[in-house]
Amino acid sequence: MTTWRLSTTEKTSAIEIETWTKDNLTLTLETVWDSGSALIESAEKPNIDLTNDDGIDVYVIEYPLEIEELSEGETQIIYPDEISIAEENRLNDLIEASDDTDVLEAEGWELEDHELYFHGVLRLELDN
Repeated sequence: MTTWRLSTTEKTSAIEIETWTKDNLTLTLETVWDSGSALIESAEKPNIDLTNDDGIDVYVIEYPLEIEELSEGETQIIYPDEISIAEENRLNDLIEASDDTDVLEAEGWELEDHELYFHGVLRLELDN
């Protein structure tokens, strides 16, 4: 099997979206990364639209892949209106202290969806 590297070419063109639910509430974490790359296993060059205007969710492309790198991201947390400011601050502190969103699981939140979009012109090259 051959390994191919799919990477973004423009700054802030990798966007990760995590959707978490608890008690009929939904919160969303959106991280905009400066750059991103993924390693794809395929005997032949993968058929991927490299000039994608709408972005592609790399987690659902038809090839096995592994995220190689996401660098310098900034996360915005979108809380439901039903959560108090005090609870938002408490969750923000937990996430910041752990530097990992998995801390939400310990708080009873469930990860419902995880997407990673690469937008704009992409690069696909053989990784040797």
